[in-house]
Amino acid sequence: MKKRVIIAAGGTGGHFYPGLVLAQTLRSRGWEPLILVRKDDPGLARLEAAGLPSAELDLKGLSRRASLGWGVFAWKLLKAVRLAGRMVKDFEPQVVVGMGGYLSFPAVFAARRRAIPCAVHESNSQLGLANRACVALGAKLLRGLPADTGILTGTPVRPALWKAGDTRTARLKLGLDAETPTLLVFGGSQGAKGLNELLPSIVRRMNGLQVLHLAGAKSADSVSQAYSGIRAKVLPFLDAMEDAYAAADLVVCRSGAATIAELVCLKKPAILVPFPHATGRHQDDNARILTEAGAARLVQEEAIGSRMAKELTDLMSSPERRAEMSRAYDKLGLPCGEEAVRRLTDAVERVLL
Repeated sequence: MKKRVIIAAGGTGGHFYPGLVLAQTLRSRGWEPLILVRKDDPGLARLEAAGLPSAELDLKGLSRRASLGWGVFAWKLLKAVRLAGRMVKDFEPQVVVGMGGYLSFPAVFAARRRAIPCAVHESNSQLGLANRACVALGAKLLRGLPADTGILTGTPVRPALWKAGDTRTARLKLGLDAETPTLLVFGGSQGAKGLNELLPSIVRRMNGLQVLHLAGAKSADSVSQAYSGIRAKVLPFLDAMEDAYAAADLVVCRSGAATIAELVCLKKPAILVPFPHATGRHQDDNARILTEAGAARLVQEEAIGSRMAKELTDLMSSPERRAEMSRAYDKLGLPCGEEAVRRLTDAVERVLL
């Protein structure tokens, strides 16, 4: 009889993809997975294509500001806990795993009521609210980044991002000049307001480089106009991020956990601009792990106008400094690529012991 596992992986892509990889790897080891996602989760199509069974919970994240929405959240949370309880009863898993999003809590709560072993994965340096609650319930803590508590597993990224591709090939594929030093700018699927508004004017004052800027669907047109007359390629987003990274000599980006995991795998020198409104400013803590090792530099959002030009000039003018930053990733000793997948899967299986 196959061992069964429930994986709560809905919420955001940063939770979904590691959960998908975990499910696929456990399935290859003889497990039968069931993935919990949020209602109408955009990842449902990918799960269906992968032949992975799923179930939906109607729950969204909790606003940190007091509002009438708290009452709605409490009601939906109660319903999600009840539904998760029925799923746990019917599916009879040997292990339940939360991947860090708000869906982790109802899944772990329902499992602990039946004394089922649980684990939660935290990809950020700070524990999120749901994970803190799950750990308090007795879930084993698995970490994507080094911390004083938990088991370090790393955070899985797509296999295409395990190793850097050929720079020249990637640039030509993206319509860039094959020989010109290239700056990659992105802020996640929705872009980043500060980067979108300020980077074009900063780059305009620099010579000898080209830019690949992923601006988000709402801002792509205006950002493209701002780069008018500059050698730049502006896209709303790019599914093939492996090409974007391969094309780049330097990356300017946010410091969310998924981005950090990708930079670690590819050892890309970066200027990190943490999202200033992230809960508990956890992106600042993520960024410091790389900056203290010398693999990245930190520029706060409010300092883009005053500091970014100096940092860009310093790094884009020195292949030696960028190479030193790439080598600095080795100091971190962070699991990445296939090793992160193996460590995470091994750790989940050990929860049964």
